[in-house]
Amino acid sequence: MIRIVNWDSVGNIMWGVRLERTLGADWRSKLHPDDPVAIAHAPTFEELFAEIPHELIECSSLEEVEAHIADADFLNIHKVIVPEDVLLRAKKLRLIQHLGQDYRGIPLRAVHQLGITAAAPPLINYITVAEHNWAFVLNHVKRMPQQRAYMQARGYTTEGWGAPASLKIGFLGDLTLGLCGFGEIARPMARYAQAFGMKALYWDRVRFPDLEARWGIEYCAFDDLFRRSDILSVQLPLTPETTGIVGAREIGMMKPNALFISTARGKLMDQIALTEALRERRIGGAGLDVFYDEPLAVDDPLHALHEDLSYNVTITSHSAWQGPWTWVRDSLGIWDNVLRSLRGEPIEHRVDGGAP
Repeated sequence: MIRIVNWDSVGNIMWGVRLERTLGADWRSKLHPDDPVAIAHAPTFEELFAEIPHELIECSSLEEVEAHIADADFLNIHKVIVPEDVLLRAKKLRLIQHLGQDYRGIPLRAVHQLGITAAAPPLINYITVAEHNWAFVLNHVKRMPQQRAYMQARGYTTEGWGAPASLKIGFLGDLTLGLCGFGEIARPMARYAQAFGMKALYWDRVRFPDLEARWGIEYCAFDDLFRRSDILSVQLPLTPETTGIVGAREIGMMKPNALFISTARGKLMDQIALTEALRERRIGGAGLDVFYDEPLAVDDPLHALHEDLSYNVTITSHSAWQGPWTWVRDSLGIWDNVLRSLRGEPIEHRVDGGAP
């Protein structure tokens, strides 16, 4: 009998292997119709461990983890922090994993002291959000909605070669990307910025010098991030401390041509203050996938700003996470490693004490 302990503040560890709970009893019929082996790509937890005697313990608090850690063979966590003294109570632990490569929740000194393996499988779910953010960036800088309207109106037949200068098409190499939070979503964005030759800044409650060197990104104070960024993306978890962290004050510090991006949680920002700043053209635009209340009300003023291309506002329907099998891939990253450990095979996405 193996004992597996999960501590997940969101649910991603199990979502992809419990599709019946998210998609309903007929979940198999809802799998991607173009995938002839869809079932093989989405095994349930019960199918994965059908021949392995096991006990799965799902914890919602540190106290519950403390109660079970001594007898745990595997510990899987997501968006939580395991204190060093708690992990050191483990007596038979083989593997600790963090879902997502921002593995600051794993106490690596305790891992080394216990002589166990640590791993951090990537979150495909979050990588798709980073891609969505970058779509907002390119959409804005290259003025794609306006160029589409220009072509639909056949403007090029009278204006000639190129687009009107009034569109103000930009060059990414001239711009500074600011990342409010430097976790699982922001880090791929820093990599994209590096590929485009952009200057990049970040603020986080934790500083990551090793990552700064790797991605050529500069740490700065919270207020400076808003003042210096041409593109500002907010990627923070929603907590009592971060609720409303972007308000009228912060928006007021932004450059008049800056783009504001939010794909994390709508309650991180003062949506009314943001809407007013956009309507009054005090900032250059916005890319929003999340809202204070969801779904966004049909008469919310953000719709009008989105529909008037001159405001440079793009809104989407909390869809940034979407992609083929995102939840399934996330969950299987964890469970495939557990199965590898049981078979004596090499663990993937191991971490050895470097910067998370």
